[in-house]
This record gives sequence, C-alpha cells and structure tokens, in this order.
Amino acid sequence: MAPPAKATFALTQSPSHLLHRAQQLAADRFAALMGDKGVTLRQFAVLAAIAEQPGRSQTDLVLATGIDRSTLADMIARMEKRGWLIRVTAAKDARANAVTLAAGGRAALAAAAPHARAADEALLEALPRGDRATLLAMLAKLSEAADAKPAAGPRSRGPKKAPKKIAQIGRANRPQTKKTKNKRARRR
Repeated sequence: MAPPAKATFALTQSPSHLLHRAQQLAADRFAALMGDKGVTLRQFAVLAAIAEQPGRSQTDLVLATGIDRSTLADMIARMEKRGWLIRVTAAKDARANAVTLAAGGRAALAAAAPHARAADEALLEALPRGDRATLLAMLAKLSEAADAKPAAGPRSRGPKKAPKKIAQIGRANRPQTKKTKNKRARRR
C-alpha cells in the first residue's frame, strides 16, 4: 500500500484562508448579536464610513470599506430605499454622488454600534491579552497595504495585447472571408 500523498497546500498555513475564516467568525458574531434588527456587518461598515466622513463619494466608500464597486452600488441603492442614506450629486464632481446618512441610517448605526463593539470584543477575547494589540497593528498594516496598491495578478493587469507584429501575423493566418477581405482592403 502506497503512503498517503502529501498535501500540496495546507489551509491551516494560508494567511488568506485564515483571514477569511476570521472574517466569517466576525460576521457570524455580529449577526448573532444583531438578531433580526436588519443591519448586516457590511451595511454597518458603510454606515460607519459615512458617519466618519459625511458626503463621501461612492468611490471613496469603495476605498474605505473594501467592498467592490458593483456590490457597493447595489447596497447603496437598497439602503437608500430603506431610508438610511441620501444621495445627491457631488458639488465637486457632477458625475459622482455624495452620500450622507438619513435619520434612519443614523438610528440604524446607533442601534448596531454596540453590537459591532461586542462582536469585536468577542473576537479579541479568543486571543491572549498581550497579542490583541499586535493583531490589530498587523491587520492595520495589511489594510494599508491594500490601500497602497492593487494586488498583482491577472485580474489587476487586464488583458495583455499581443505586440502589433504578432497580431498581424495572427490575422494573416486566419481564413479570409469576404468581410475580412473588404476590411483589409479599406485599411490599405
């Protein structure tokens, strides 16, 4: 019988996986404490970011919360319908929306804030007291790194274009249809 294959990737040693699991724990603790009051952890983050700096643009909120642009736009629309937010055209840029808290948003934030603090405390209680400040400092460094530059990888670079000469060779080897013959003739 052959010995068991060695694991090629250990999730228990993966910082990204462990951070994801910690985030799941935070979201679960927050949801348990909030009950059916209707504010999710991500909605709370949006409300808190707006309270810190009223009138932020949606682009600024993407940067402040780490929520992707399309998800945030959907969240903002739903939160506006609930009476939590007010969107107006930004004074500095007519293409952008400035977002502020409505009375309902201030009330939702005030109701959720004690539960967010309690969820944070519950997370930190899982660590020895001496490690808590270190964890917060390391997480702050990771957050700063996320703000400093986009992650390198296929998503952030966009599609690569073939050098012009290679692209022309590729086109020359394609079967010619009447349409492509006409296009080529017009280019010349």
